[in-house]
Amino acid sequence: MGAEENLRLIRSRYEAVNAHDFDRFQGFYGNSIKWEDSGLASAIKGPASVRKRLENLTAAFPDLKWKLGRIFSQGEHVCAEFTFTGTHRGQLKDQRGRATLNPTNQKIRIRGGWRVHGARKQNRGFENLFRFRRFD
Repeated sequence: MGAEENLRLIRSRYEAVNAHDFDRFQGFYGNSIKWEDSGLASAIKGPASVRKRLENLTAAFPDLKWKLGRIFSQGEHVCAEFTFTGTHRGQLKDQRGRATLNPTNQKIRIRGGWRVHGARKQNRGFENLFRFRRFD
């Protein structure tokens, strides 16, 4: 898959996230997906687990939006910056489904970046480098 196709797929993935379209979002990932981010105790694997991560985040932040920032691709490698925004109105759960943080009703903004090898079916890595920030 070429760089332009990978960029198109990544943009489409963000559209699925912002529409809270879990079926479409899950369809972007193959069985080889390994998702890592600082909000997880360990990596999650497989498209159903990635979907569950988004469902948990959307339940905790019903107005969740991911804004895609700078993005570039070279062959199968894609890197991008993003801003995640939302209001913490629901239980934040860990990857086992246990509640970890009660709703705070605080607005948050997470700025981060990630890299992916293989934008659709052969994702081998996902890395979020972010921190929670309050709106100024």
